[in-house]
Amino acid sequence: MKHALALVGLLACLAGAAHAGPTADAEAALDQDDTVQAFALYTKALAQAGKDPRARASALFDRAEAYARYAKDPEALADYNEALALSSDPAFKALVLSSRGDLNAQGRHFPEAIADYTQALALKPDLAGVLTARGQAHQRMRDNDAALADFDAELKADPKYPKALRAKARLLGQPDPTQIAEHPW
Repeated sequence: MKHALALVGLLACLAGAAHAGPTADAEAALDQDDTVQAFALYTKALAQAGKDPRARASALFDRAEAYARYAKDPEALADYNEALALSSDPAFKALVLSSRGDLNAQGRHFPEAIADYTQALALKPDLAGVLTARGQAHQRMRDNDAALADFDAELKADPKYPKALRAKARLLGQPDPTQIAEHPW
């Protein structure tokens, strides 16, 4: 998913030592396309988390991301929902909501995606890429004014954010500004 770098740092802080081993092994199994082993290891990490809500939420999020990667949408949605219910950390909840929004957008559930992105932004307004993702969902619903407002808000925070630049240009029927070569003069 698009929040991979933020995810790595956040999960490193949230993950308990008990599930770090199985999670790392699960990620290695996914890298080798051994999904059966990977999902077994994610489930093991969840079991090792026990009743610790932070560790369980983190393990559920990890497994949800893997489910989403392999188009196991109902399973991913269930894990995202449970992770949200267990977590009290606003930054973590924002990340989960953003990922669930991505899942909803991929499944063409645009109103749900917009709601998830909006909740994520309410918890963490500076979460990179979420305004652009919400704008794209608005655009898919043919609400171009809301889409443009989101793209502009993202570009106000980061004037060179390439996804927002491309999305805004497409919406306005302009050439992709990230592909325009600068003249040497």
